[in-house]
Formats: sequence, C-alpha cells, structure tokens
Amino acid sequence: MRVSSIDKMIEQLEALERVDGKSEYYKNQAIAYLKNFADYLDRKNVKTVKEKCPRAATPVGHR
Repeated sequence: MRVSSIDKMIEQLEALERVDGKSEYYKNQAIAYLKNFADYLDRKNVKTVKEKCPRAATPVGHR
C-alpha cells in the first residue's frame, strides 16, 4: 500500500458527514491516528508498506 493511499483515506474520512456525537468522536480519532501513522512513515522516508499475507490477519494466524 502506498503511503499516499493513507492520505486519501484521511481525506475521505474528513469529507464524511456527521452521524452523531459518538461516531464523530471515533472518526476524529481515526483521522488523528492515520495522520500520525502517515507522518511517521514520511519521517522514515517510507513510500510503500507491504500487506501481510491474508492468513496473518486471522485469529489463527501462521502456524
């Protein structure tokens, strides 16, 4: 995944309309975390991040 894709996710979240107070809180937290992640990767001069293999995301994971 390119780091620029993270920036696009941030833009998409910022463009979402408010649903209610709680969802707005979670949206703002997600934006803040993604911005921190993108900024960190920028400081490390990382342009792409490899995705884990599909099984790594399962509760069982690798064996």
